[in-house]
Amino acid sequence: MIRLKMNVRRIAAALLTITALPAAGCATYVSPISKWRAAYDGSLFKRMTPEERGDSKSTDPGSFLQRWLTPRPMPKSTAAGPPASTLVLGSDGWRPLAKPAPDPQADSELDAAISLFQKGNFEEAEKQFAKIAKDRKGSTWGENASWYLAESQFQRKAYTKASDSYMKLYNEYPATNYKEKLVRREYELAQIWLSQSDPKLPAEKKLPLLAHFDGRLPLIDVQGSGIKELEHVRFNDPTGPLAEQAAIDLADFYYKHEDYETASVYYEQFIDEFSSKKSDFLQYAYLTAIDSRMKGYLGPEYDASGLEKARELVRRVYATYPESQAGNPKLITTLDHINEAEAEKAFNIGTYYKRAGKVASAEYYFGWIPQRWPRSPWAAKAKVELTALAKLPRKPSKPSKIIIPPGSNNPMGGGMMGGMMGGMMGGMPGMGMGMPGGMM
Repeated sequence: MIRLKMNVRRIAAALLTITALPAAGCATYVSPISKWRAAYDGSLFKRMTPEERGDSKSTDPGSFLQRWLTPRPMPKSTAAGPPASTLVLGSDGWRPLAKPAPDPQADSELDAAISLFQKGNFEEAEKQFAKIAKDRKGSTWGENASWYLAESQFQRKAYTKASDSYMKLYNEYPATNYKEKLVRREYELAQIWLSQSDPKLPAEKKLPLLAHFDGRLPLIDVQGSGIKELEHVRFNDPTGPLAEQAAIDLADFYYKHEDYETASVYYEQFIDEFSSKKSDFLQYAYLTAIDSRMKGYLGPEYDASGLEKARELVRRVYATYPESQAGNPKLITTLDHINEAEAEKAFNIGTYYKRAGKVASAEYYFGWIPQRWPRSPWAAKAKVELTALAKLPRKPSKPSKIIIPPGSNNPMGGGMMGGMMGGMMGGMPGMGMGMPGGMM
């Protein structure tokens, strides 16, 4: 009995020590006993009832094992009537599933403002709609008022304010029922602003300088504002009827302003996005993208990756429209131009190595041209250069002294250094043009 009492005291002392002793080097240590007490001490919080835990058999001996082996069931609701929450998760967050509670005052305010709008009193209607949209933000009245606020501004030709209001409406109500009408208005604003830079625009449609100050035109960067509106059309309603037209208009804008690199990016983006939908603009996008790539090539002294992209687009056109584009003389001529431009670039690289005294490298490029482009005029010039190179002495180049640490990879065969060398060779001018092969 004495030994039992001593053992009990030792155990109690050890538990107290564990509870009070912090872990070494950890000032925020909490002992397991403290955690257990905080979890099960009923004086710290109100315990969950069996009904709240959804386990009516918690008093049974086997309930613990049952809860451990099987998922805990959902709590059973005993309240009568509709569920506690009537919200549904949508693109604009949680919204009421049922209709909002009637509010005669809100209906009266909105009806009065709409009456002013219908009578053409847009300035007074704008004030009323702005107040309703602010006071009843997040409700159906606020949504309707926000739409009519933007429409009032559009009708009185305050286009810059209308643009901001349309954008605010979509940001506050992404799932708005006015999305299609909103997108159509944004497209109209884009057409108005972008047309101002068109030299063929009739004089009666040309807005005066005063329009920058009365709200019809943005104060600065009218074209940039029009581009922004087209981007809104694309992203606010990507499956809508104006999404394809807006995407083509964007690409056409850059093409007409001779920014061929940007235009080709937009055309190719359109092809990737709408090729599966068989858009009516798809064939036009293919052909204009090829033309943009060709016009964006600046010469043999510059990057030639656009030529390869143009070749790939030609291949895709033939695969997508085998009947309508078969034997298209313009595409065949384009391929000839691509081949000749690549042959010229290879010839320039060979000339560079010849001047640098790298005879073997010059022979590689000059010898590549007759194999890859035998019908090109550069093939005959390359053969002349090869004849001249055959008479030049070869200077053996000594390999650089690279210290290879023990256990490391071969710098020319793989590993980090091998990847670097591969990236350098792939990035040299002309190295990415492909090896001798067919035209396509």
